[in-house]
Amino acid sequence: MNTGPKGSYRRKFVDSMMFSDLTTMDASGWDILKKALNQRVVVVRSSLVPSYRNRVWLVETDVRPVVVKRSLSRLSPVEFETMLLAKRAGLSVPYPLYMDKDYLVTEYISGDSCDMLVNTMFSTRAAEGLGRWFGGFHESMDRFGKPMAMSDAVLDNFIMHEGEVYGVDLEDAAPGNPMDDLGQMAASILGNEPFFTPIKFDLCFCMLEAYEECTGMESMESVRPFVTKHLRLSVRARPLYRRPFEDVAKVLDKTWPDLA
Repeated sequence: MNTGPKGSYRRKFVDSMMFSDLTTMDASGWDILKKALNQRVVVVRSSLVPSYRNRVWLVETDVRPVVVKRSLSRLSPVEFETMLLAKRAGLSVPYPLYMDKDYLVTEYISGDSCDMLVNTMFSTRAAEGLGRWFGGFHESMDRFGKPMAMSDAVLDNFIMHEGEVYGVDLEDAAPGNPMDDLGQMAASILGNEPFFTPIKFDLCFCMLEAYEECTGMESMESVRPFVTKHLRLSVRARPLYRRPFEDVAKVLDKTWPDLA
C-alpha cells in the first residue's frame, strides 16, 4: 500500500486522470476561443476531431466555425508562425486566428480528407493537388536560408476544398530536405490499404509528376531512398505487415517496380 507524500501524490495524479474529461475543452480553451473571434460567442456545437498527438475540436459558433487545438506538444507558436508565412506566400492553409503556448485557433476548412480521396476514391486530382501543394511549399518557404519541410507529410493532414488541396497540420515544419516530405507522402499513399496495388503506384507517380511540373526539379528517382525509409518507419506500428512492407522496400532500394 502506498503511504507518505509520494503515495499521496500518486493517488492525486491517478484521481485527476480518472475524473478529468479529456474530450472537452477547459476554461482556458473557451477563453482562447473568445479572444480568437474578438467577442463573446454562442457555441452551436462542439465536436472532438481525431488526432494522434493533440486534442482538436471543431467548434461551430454564431460567428463562424473554427478549429481549436490544444497543443500537447507545446508547438502552437511554431505552427502559428508557419501558417502565417504560408498564407503570405499564397499557399493553401487555414488562416491562424490566435495562439498561446497551449492552444491554437484557426479557421475551419470544409472539404474531403485526402486520405479518403486517395485510398478509397483513388482520386488522381487529389494526388496531383498534393504534388502541387508540396511544390509551392518547398519553393516559397524557408527558414534561416534553408528550405522548409512539413515533416508530417501524411494523407490525414490534407483536405481538398473546392478542388484545392489544403495542408492543415504544420506544427512539425522545420528546415529539412524536401525529398523527405515527398518520400513520406509516397509511403502514406502506398502503405495504406489497399497496399502496394498498381493504382496506388499510379497515384504516387501522379503526385511526383505534379511536383516536377510545379518546381522543374527531378523527383522520381531522387525520392526512392526516402520512400523506403518511411515505409520501414511506418511498419513499426504495424508489425504484422512487416514482411510485405520490407519486400516492397527492398525493390524500391533498386528501382520502381514494373507495372502491368
